[in-house]
Amino acid sequence: MFEEMSEAESVTSPDAPVAIDPALLNKPVHPSEETTSGSADDERLRHKLGLANQHAKTAQREAAEYKTKLDALGTELAQMKEAQQSAVRQNLEDQGAFRELYDQEKSRAKQLEQRLLTETAELKTQLESVTQSAAAERLKASALSQIGRANAVNPQQLYTLLQSQLRTDDEGRPVLLNSGVEQPLGDYLANLKQSSDWQHHFSASGSRGTGSTGATTTVAPGMANPYREGNLTAAMQLEASNPDLAKQLKAEAMRSEK
Repeated sequence: MFEEMSEAESVTSPDAPVAIDPALLNKPVHPSEETTSGSADDERLRHKLGLANQHAKTAQREAAEYKTKLDALGTELAQMKEAQQSAVRQNLEDQGAFRELYDQEKSRAKQLEQRLLTETAELKTQLESVTQSAAAERLKASALSQIGRANAVNPQQLYTLLQSQLRTDDEGRPVLLNSGVEQPLGDYLANLKQSSDWQHHFSASGSRGTGSTGATTTVAPGMANPYREGNLTAAMQLEASNPDLAKQLKAEAMRSEK
């Protein structure tokens, strides 16, 4: 039984997100007229959303497997306790050595209970990891789909810029946390397209990737700025994960101090 539990500890995690080279983050991809059209981009986004749904189904299946094994382990514990009580009674009748045998069975039961608690905690941790990874993949696929439909020049780059503010609402739809208020991603993108600071991230309808100016990393409205807030730990983490965005936030903080 416990060998099966040990084998169940290895959980297949969903595909990790593709790492983005910060040096390429500010260079939106401009497909030529001979590359795939907007409909082809939408098809790829639908494919990514399908993969995210597959990951979610895998997480649900693995969760059901964990529950089955936990139930089996609980049944085994109950059987062990019943066997312990029967052994104590039998030995009491046959030998009269009740105290010694009782202490031995009590010790074994305590060890089994501790093992059950430990393995249950490990399985819960693994289940949470699988569930969170699947949710992150679904959010990314859904957000990229909406960003692509908004005619973003480089959906992946724009997703990276907005990623720290993206959330999922109660109905599983992508929203953006703007100054502490959740706003539907589609509405937020529509506002960005009207902003002179963000227009270069979008192309005219039906002409994605053509006639666009070079994109630069821009600070999103409502984005937390660790340099302005004096959060050195968050600033150091940002410089390590996204140097270009860190430079922009640092420059914005310096301008606000003047």
